[in-house]
Amino acid sequence: MKFQYFLRPLVTFLFALIGLQTGFAQSLPDYLIKGTLVDSASSKAIEFATISILDEQQQAVALTYSDENGIFKSTDVKPGSYFLNLSFVGYRQKRLAFKINSTTPYDFGMVRLVPDVTQLDAVTVTGMRQLVEQQPGMLIYNAEKDISNSGGTAADVLRKAPILNVDAAGNVTMRGNSNLRILINGKYSGQMARNAADALNMMPAGAIKSVEVITSPSARYDAEGAAGVINIITKKGNQSTSGTIELVGGNLEQAINPRIALNRDKWNVSSTLHLHRFRNKELSNLDRTTFENGVATGKVRQEIVRDNASPHSSGDVQMEYLPDSANVFNFSVNGWLGNWPQNSEQRNSQLTPDGQITDQFYQSVKTKAPNKGIDLNLGYTKKFKKPGEELYLMVQHNRSIDDYRYNAYQRDDEQFLIYREINNNSTHNREWTFQADYILPLTPSGKHALESGVKAILRNVGSHYQVQASGNGTPDELSIVPSRTDRFDYRQDVLAAYGQLKLKWGNGWALHTGARMEGTFLEGNQRDANVHFISDFRNFVPSATIFKKLNANNNLTLSYTKRISRPSIWDLNPNRDSQDPKNIVVGNPSLKPEELNQVEFTYALQTNSDFFLNLSAFGRKTDNSIESIVTMDSEGIATTTKQNLASNEQYGINFSTSLSPLPDWKINSNANIRHARFKSGALSIDNKGAAWGVNINTSVKLRKNYSVQAYGDYDARSIQLQGFEGAWFYYSFSAKKELPARKLTITLMTVSPFGAYRPQKEVVSSPEFHSVMRNQYLMRSVRVSLNWEFGGLFKQGSGRKITNDDLKNVKQGG
Repeated sequence: MKFQYFLRPLVTFLFALIGLQTGFAQSLPDYLIKGTLVDSASSKAIEFATISILDEQQQAVALTYSDENGIFKSTDVKPGSYFLNLSFVGYRQKRLAFKINSTTPYDFGMVRLVPDVTQLDAVTVTGMRQLVEQQPGMLIYNAEKDISNSGGTAADVLRKAPILNVDAAGNVTMRGNSNLRILINGKYSGQMARNAADALNMMPAGAIKSVEVITSPSARYDAEGAAGVINIITKKGNQSTSGTIELVGGNLEQAINPRIALNRDKWNVSSTLHLHRFRNKELSNLDRTTFENGVATGKVRQEIVRDNASPHSSGDVQMEYLPDSANVFNFSVNGWLGNWPQNSEQRNSQLTPDGQITDQFYQSVKTKAPNKGIDLNLGYTKKFKKPGEELYLMVQHNRSIDDYRYNAYQRDDEQFLIYREINNNSTHNREWTFQADYILPLTPSGKHALESGVKAILRNVGSHYQVQASGNGTPDELSIVPSRTDRFDYRQDVLAAYGQLKLKWGNGWALHTGARMEGTFLEGNQRDANVHFISDFRNFVPSATIFKKLNANNNLTLSYTKRISRPSIWDLNPNRDSQDPKNIVVGNPSLKPEELNQVEFTYALQTNSDFFLNLSAFGRKTDNSIESIVTMDSEGIATTTKQNLASNEQYGINFSTSLSPLPDWKINSNANIRHARFKSGALSIDNKGAAWGVNINTSVKLRKNYSVQAYGDYDARSIQLQGFEGAWFYYSFSAKKELPARKLTITLMTVSPFGAYRPQKEVVSSPEFHSVMRNQYLMRSVRVSLNWEFGGLFKQGSGRKITNDDLKNVKQGG
């Protein structure tokens, strides 16, 4: 077995990193300030309070916040005398003097804040985190603070997150690159693996606490996901019994979203259910001209209408058991089912170069795209006596069935049937994942630590497809097409190990450096075509981040990471999709992984006056890039498939900010500009150009618990290998009324009220053709959401999950 050739260097690499413990264990100790902030009357934790550390001149030297459990920590102090200043809305300010003069952590224990009853006025006061926050290697968008997300889906949430772009179909890109991984509470999701755009529409926005946008993933993350990682953090109850019921009604979508959480001593159980129906309508017009030796030979013109409703549902149950303070058991199950049809009505015309129609037919396509799946997760956390030393053991099983069937009818001008085709494709996915992570502190304060881990992913996918088509002159009689009927079985096993050192010094410098080794073992088989292939490869994936804290509010970060991208089953599947007879899509079983190297430099400013600024410059280069290649035959039929025939380079600047011009007025904005260059020697392509985008989100709190918000996003055209994607504009308005006494919230939101359809153009060209697709997406919508809370508020889940962020592409469009 070829595993042994990978395991030997993998084990050597892991033990070499662990051996570094001896050298660092002798490092000078650092200092740690910690404590727990609680309400003096109820003893409940106070979350998101501001904690400032002041020197003897009353100048701030460090700034931190209490977390969801009221715990605050800081390691940014040297020996000396200080004041701990604690402040929070609805409580009296408190200041504590302390000295650092020993080599052991300074623990304030439980710090009690006294409520200021003159400020409460019978209204529940909750912590106010900034809408966007910065942490080393990531930006955090606190979605629960954004009123326009009420009644929406996860796709609406990601539209507001920094650095990300979401198009009308729900496809997500980061700095113009769609090769990213989307995790839920840090774990891989079978829904995302099938189709991220569909999965995001299956998650209610009200269940999302925050979104972590990780631009430079460390060695702890799977090497997959060249653009970066998105981690969606969901809410979890922190009262004995808590929950919400959300009802959504609108012209394009309707939903019911109940959530409940129970806390009983050592048990924490939460559950979410999502029932959703979404309507998607788009109008498309295609104009394509074919060439031979630079001379036009013909034209193709299409008019396509797609109008589909997609009913779907998902649900999960998460359980956490804490028998004592040193052991935590986690179990979760997530299931989903739905139907995502792509019905269409088409008019297809073949024309001469001067515009004379030579052939014309109509095609009606009826589709069914049912899917269902389940994710099972089991985790165990062991906390040792040494502070910060922890062991994580996790196992995950995913199983899903994804069917896609289309029935296409072609008719002439007089509506007589001339051709019929049925394509049935059933895909079954079975996957096991095993993972272990270990954190070893190298100093008493925990500032220096070694993280290491191993992981195995065992993935088996089978796709059985059968095509039936009518013959010449007999459109009502169907027979199997042997050349387009087969079974494709694919096995992908991944073995990985990583090690990472985290070092932090008292002068504001920190270093995170590590590497990951991954071995991938592939086997594919087309049963009837008698095609069989075996392939394996290894990847050494280093990463490093240098962090410098200039003062309490300013810091600099320089990072480097290498990433890889493996093709997914949807890229490999050789089933020929001909539901659009002029635009064929087919997979490529011969695809190889791509590699990316990225460097990023970031400046961040965050103050306790609600001002945040993040400015980053980045550059990345992708070799052996997996790109969609469009080729044209003599009849003007385009075939799209993935190929490793190009490289691309991108560099640019991202800007994110959040501020409060007035106490009840918040503004946050994201902007980016980048330059991209795609090169392919095999296709004689060198396509380059600039792209930019900007969005603004502003909200105002009014009297009597009213709030209003406006959001707008504009993205200029972006360069692709064979053309470009046109500009895109999205905007929305929302208003919210809170009834605290009844724990009821009513939100009214409208998208694109001044225009029913939003346009976007796609241009693809080569020496053989020039194609322009003009799309119109129905965006005008109005929705009302009603949210009722009972039993208390929600907080973030704490359990660790498996993160299988290791596949290049997700299934597009069913």
